[in-house]
Amino acid sequence: MEQVRGRGRGSYIWGQSVHNIRIERLWVDFVEGVASKWVDFFYELELYYGLQPDNAAHIWLLHYLFLAALNADTQEWAEAWNSHKVTLPGQRRSPRDMFTFGLLEQGPRGLDSVVYQQEEAAFAHIEEFGVDWAAQSNPALLQHLADNNADSTSAGNPFSPFSIPETMNEVVVEPPVGPLTAEQITLLDTTLAARVDLSSREMGVHKLVWQEALSICTTFFEN
Repeated sequence: MEQVRGRGRGSYIWGQSVHNIRIERLWVDFVEGVASKWVDFFYELELYYGLQPDNAAHIWLLHYLFLAALNADTQEWAEAWNSHKVTLPGQRRSPRDMFTFGLLEQGPRGLDSVVYQQEEAAFAHIEEFGVDWAAQSNPALLQHLADNNADSTSAGNPFSPFSIPETMNEVVVEPPVGPLTAEQITLLDTTLAARVDLSSREMGVHKLVWQEALSICTTFFEN
């Protein structure tokens, strides 16, 4: 963003900042709406149902069984969030409305194949850009911000308000390699479908799916 749009205009905000309060609120809502139930589910599998998080085959089986369901929950939550009303100065509009009407009012925009023109005027009060003043009094949101945004030393000029952090947050997830043959996967699918309801979205049924799948896969390598 800063390479294309230029520095010092609020295109991207680095590190901990009250300007990030809206995204922090979104993460709180996402954890409450989606992530927490899956985190609890995976912990339960580890504690009571034989999941070994350091076993690559177990991680592959988790992906195979539940990645589609987790993605479906995430997409469903995103659709609901994009349709909910956001309180803004003088208006209440959903993120989808803001995006759609923004395209109509200001034209299509993005990073691909676009030559950006110099803005006619910079933001009058860029230091207030993105600040949700009402959220500053919400202790739960502020605690979430403090817990998940540790202070870090900036690279480059330490006195510059636009310094980039020395270390970027990054999570590299390598796709696990499946230990089963195509024939074994087909047998897993058919046997599992005969034992449990694979269409159910109940977390209790997901536990049964894991137990049965782990049992079936174990038999493939016995004797």
